[in-house]
Amino acid sequence: MTQNWFLSILVSLIVYTIDAQSPIVPAPSKFELRSGAFEVTAAFTIQDNKSLKFANNQLVEYFSNYFDLAVKLVPSNGKLVFKPIQNKGVDFYSIEVSDSIIICYSSEASSFYAVNSLLQLVVFDGEKLQIPHCYIEDAPRFGWRGLHLDVSRHFFTVDEVKRYIDLMAFYKFNTFHWHLTDDQGWRIEIKKYPELTRVGARRDSTLIGHYNDVPWKFDRTPTSGFYTQAEIQDVVAYAKSKYIEIVPEIEMPGHARAALAAYPMLGCSGTFQPVPGTWGVFDDIFCSKPETIQFLKDVLSEVVALFPSKYIHIGGDEAPKNRWKACEKCQRQKSIHGLKDEHELQRYFVTQMDQFLASKGRTLIGWDEILEGGLSPNAAVMSWRGEAGGVDAATQRHQVVMSPTEFCYFDYYQSSHSAEPLAIGGYLPLEKVYSYSPIPAKLNADLRPFILGAQANLWTEYIADFSGVEYMTYPRALALAQVLWCNDKPSYETFETVLINHQLPILKRMGVAFSYSFLYPEMQVSPTNKGLKVVFKSARGDEKYNLIIRETIGEKEVHAQREISVYDTLFFERASEDHLFHFELSPINTYEFMHSPFDLKVHAGVGLPVTYLTQPNSKYATNGNLTLVDGIIGKHPWKGDEWLGFDTDTIVFMVDLKQHQFVKDVRLGFLEANGSWIYLPKAVEFSFSADQQTWTKLKKMPVSEDFVQPVNVNIRYLKVTVIAMSEIPAGFSGAGNVPWTFMDELEIIH
Repeated sequence: MTQNWFLSILVSLIVYTIDAQSPIVPAPSKFELRSGAFEVTAAFTIQDNKSLKFANNQLVEYFSNYFDLAVKLVPSNGKLVFKPIQNKGVDFYSIEVSDSIIICYSSEASSFYAVNSLLQLVVFDGEKLQIPHCYIEDAPRFGWRGLHLDVSRHFFTVDEVKRYIDLMAFYKFNTFHWHLTDDQGWRIEIKKYPELTRVGARRDSTLIGHYNDVPWKFDRTPTSGFYTQAEIQDVVAYAKSKYIEIVPEIEMPGHARAALAAYPMLGCSGTFQPVPGTWGVFDDIFCSKPETIQFLKDVLSEVVALFPSKYIHIGGDEAPKNRWKACEKCQRQKSIHGLKDEHELQRYFVTQMDQFLASKGRTLIGWDEILEGGLSPNAAVMSWRGEAGGVDAATQRHQVVMSPTEFCYFDYYQSSHSAEPLAIGGYLPLEKVYSYSPIPAKLNADLRPFILGAQANLWTEYIADFSGVEYMTYPRALALAQVLWCNDKPSYETFETVLINHQLPILKRMGVAFSYSFLYPEMQVSPTNKGLKVVFKSARGDEKYNLIIRETIGEKEVHAQREISVYDTLFFERASEDHLFHFELSPINTYEFMHSPFDLKVHAGVGLPVTYLTQPNSKYATNGNLTLVDGIIGKHPWKGDEWLGFDTDTIVFMVDLKQHQFVKDVRLGFLEANGSWIYLPKAVEFSFSADQQTWTKLKKMPVSEDFVQPVNVNIRYLKVTVIAMSEIPAGFSGAGNVPWTFMDELEIIH
């Protein structure tokens, strides 16, 4: 209800006009605004080009659905005319709007892209529909412009999947990665193996809350769902009508618990286990024995018959090798094929699928773990654990789709606002998506053509309904559309203006349950000589706020209220006694309901210089060097913007207290969230110095989330060494991978 109220306010506040900046997303290569406008009336006609029925249908359906206008197709003398054009790039189009509309296209797909650009130009002033006179030229940068949807963790209907495809098409995405199988559900009918859907498509319970919340609680309501082959064919045909190719994913050898529930003999133990209602990575995976290999080839035979896509995704990620190491049949396969370890055994497994798909004229694509043990000869790689996998694969001259978590995981939080729905973790605001460049900077120029493009992934452990899917996808998908389409994308500020003034009303018109998180103000903290300064950044630079401040010092509480703008700065000095500030921020001019709470803890360490001898991972360093002393305390459930994250086994940093002073204790917060592969370190060692030359070690203390190190001496410099595990041990979530160490906040206690 709140969101609907917001949207009605939004439409009433925005002056819905077209200016010289293109309102189209993704932005075209060339946009010339001319004087005058073409009026769309009941007499509007399209000159029917029989070969462009999908473009024609898009026009007719859009005007009918959103403006209740019946557009007619006529054999000649239409007000809108399509003209084929040659000697232009792939998927080039142009649009000229004057007294008539002329669309030139180099491919059927580009005629469809042109139509969607044209539809974004339609302006309704309450009385008339108009399209401004203009001229446009355009063509895409990348050939793979993708969005992914996980239908295993939570199932979505055929109509909902088609809706997802509709919105993709409107913003010129052309690849739908359909994640059809995983531990929590098998969602595609395989006629040869009916138990996959009879058993594997159903689970008896689903985890309530976050995976890291203990003890676990469950919703005991059974859930089920799968797509018949007829429904799959229907969706594939529907996507084709929108010039979208569907790439199906059948997970192997890991993420196989739903399949193993249906056919336990395909695992190493042969023991029945039900389809799980929890998330994470499970030790039980497909066995590498010949019978399982043949089973999966049988499955892929039916998949290939349903999906005409060039690429078939086989997963390949997060496959623990514990069962394989203890499995006699897997060890026999290693011996027969001369494989030195289980990583090479996975390469053998993937190669079997690679060769099989190649025999069917298809190309295997998998997550970047398929690089481990050696890359299968024909395989393409989807790089999700950063850019390294993509660089490695491209260097080996294999095709690559980039999808790094840092920029492309749409199941991450969109803002630090307290109103955000529960998510897996992480932090991916709109602006960060927009900043992405799919071509890794370290990749040599001659290897860059191996980067096909990129896609965003939407995993649905914490997304139970389709409104949640839309909320997590939009408007971030518009930012990614710009990244993938534009050869020279506009500045983020320009994009944000177009989004607010033009695209949000279009999303509203189409009934999209989009997120308005990027419109919420964000508290930005930076250091001063004496402490911190705080400003509240807003997407609307002219915004004014009513600010209520509650300050707590021990048992004393003080309240204040004032009006501020985005240009005002608040200053806070370091204090020997903790000052807890709670801010309540409400816009005065617009979006009055956007109530935003913030908390700041001003302690004796805020704003102090911190030098990192070990650099944090760029994904989890939102406030850079200030993160540990920014006064913003990391909380549960964790969001990536509050914590400093490392993926190394030794972390060293130094703090300059700026003067000699007596320190009683130092508090350093750690995060334990094993389901996210975040573990407490093994040890923490503190040292102090007067000159950074001679260091005195302090007694080691047991590590906990709220770690306190007694000091009780005068010090100037503090050095902290954190020793983490080099590898997550067997039996724990993420076994075999490097664990994450998350820290925040470092507090000096006098």
